[in-house]
Formats: sequence, structure tokens, C-alpha cells
Amino acid sequence: MNAVALRFAAACCLGSCLTAAELPTIKSGSEEWRTLYEPAFEKPTELDADSELRKSLFQLIRQRAEKIAKQPVKFQGHLRVYRNWAFFGGSSVDVNGKPVEYPELGNSDTVALWLRTLDGWKLVDFAAGHSDAFFIIWPEQYGMPAELLK
Repeated sequence: MNAVALRFAAACCLGSCLTAAELPTIKSGSEEWRTLYEPAFEKPTELDADSELRKSLFQLIRQRAEKIAKQPVKFQGHLRVYRNWAFFGGSSVDVNGKPVEYPELGNSDTVALWLRTLDGWKLVDFAAGHSDAFFIIWPEQYGMPAELLK
């Protein structure tokens, strides 16, 4: 092996060692491990209307929904959690409880999907005012548990 090839091989090995050492790791059995791999929701669970988690998840979609609706909105429907996933299927209503008529299709249908990560709950997908059940592909598309759709 010539000197240039040897230096290149050494640099590659050193670079890969440094990169691997810099990657974040989660130790098995740690609190982070339990949070991600032993989630609190061992079966599909409907979140109560006064649940803090339900409120915080809706806060992650409220701004988007209100931008589309051009008015303040609230959400009515089923918000279920399972493992590290949450799925909402329902409708958006105005402050008086009347259905919001989102532009284009004029209906209030609303769906959202969240995933809990190391950094907390993240919105994966959201739609408002749709006319079909396009979200039935989300288990295949995103890997969410299909049980959330039942």
C-alpha cells in the first residue's frame, strides 16, 4: 500500500471513530430508554378532555388550523394514544361550538398524528377540511400503530 492510500485509510478510520463517538446514545434501562421503549400507553387509550397531554397536543396544531380557518378553533373528536403515537380524528369547531367550514371543501373534518421523541411530542401530519379518509395509509406511510385508527 502506498503512503497516500495508507494516510487516506487512517483518516477514514479516525473519522468514522470520531463520528460514532459523537452520536447520541441511550443507555438500556435509563430514564430516556424507559420513556421511549416502555411508554405509558401499553394499549390504545382515549385521552380525557381535561388531560394536560390532550391540551398540549392540540396546541401543536392550533396555529395551523387557525391559519387555514382564519378564526380561533377548538377540537372535538377522538384523541387516542398508543405507545409513542397519538392520533386525532374529529372536527374543528369555532368558539361557539359550531363546525368550522374550512375553505375549498367547506367541512370541519380534522386529523392529526404525533410521535413522542426524545425532544417531546412532534407533529407528524395534519389535515383540516378534507373530504376522504386518506389517513388510513398512515400506518404504512409513517409506521404508526393501526390500532389508533380503530
